[in-house]
Amino acid sequence: MKKTVTLIVAIIVLLLGGFTTYYINNKANNITHEKKISNVKENISPQKISKTEAKKINDAFYSHKITKAGGESCFVGEYPSTFPKLINKSELVVVGKVVGLKSHVSDNFPYTTVSLRVDKVLKGDSKKLHKTIPIEIMGGNITRKEDAAAHNLKPSDDKDPNEIITLEFTRLPRAGEKMAVGLTKIPKGVNGTQGKSWSATYVEKSTFFQDSDGKYRRESEVPPTTDNGTHDLTGQKEDELMNNGMNDLINKSQNKKTN
Repeated sequence: MKKTVTLIVAIIVLLLGGFTTYYINNKANNITHEKKISNVKENISPQKISKTEAKKINDAFYSHKITKAGGESCFVGEYPSTFPKLINKSELVVVGKVVGLKSHVSDNFPYTTVSLRVDKVLKGDSKKLHKTIPIEIMGGNITRKEDAAAHNLKPSDDKDPNEIITLEFTRLPRAGEKMAVGLTKIPKGVNGTQGKSWSATYVEKSTFFQDSDGKYRRESEVPPTTDNGTHDLTGQKEDELMNNGMNDLINKSQNKKTN
């Protein structure tokens, strides 16, 4: 049975800073258990990650049963209707390659710290170029008993409560994958973070994965069925609009370098 969790994206406008930031919160009641993660610092990254290294990371991270958890992203404030507006909401927009994955649990919800080596800075601090930055994503590895506690349930009697499973609310990246993502800083301590960290400004709506054809695309929505039995393609049309915008932005960035 698919679990359903609401991802609440709280938008905080920093009046003095002049930009918008957000964090992911979760509805977990009466839970005090928390596993802190070590501080993940931004650092100079290696020039590349080999296929062997990427496979080793992925084999270790994804060695457990993967459970797709249904979810709904709730955005505070008006959701951007155009690609320029989407980009303007992010403090930093980068293209990079995933070079590390690390799970941690906070309030009995799993999170993954994605280490992204920045290959291009499309907006924001150019000093992030060729550095590795930590990005927090909801979802990752967690024990069955922690997952049950998050929903105020008891672990199933026929399953090992200490068994680790991988919960996936939105697409989790893999080492070696390339991503384009709009980012915002998240406050220290949110969801178990201890140091400087980033998160996708509009979660999966600000995250574009490179496909086999070299194009960057958001995770496709499954079109809902309307009352008359037809499919609502609004989400797919918006995905296409935003995908085209991101690829155009990346191409313009490349053209500037060659001119």
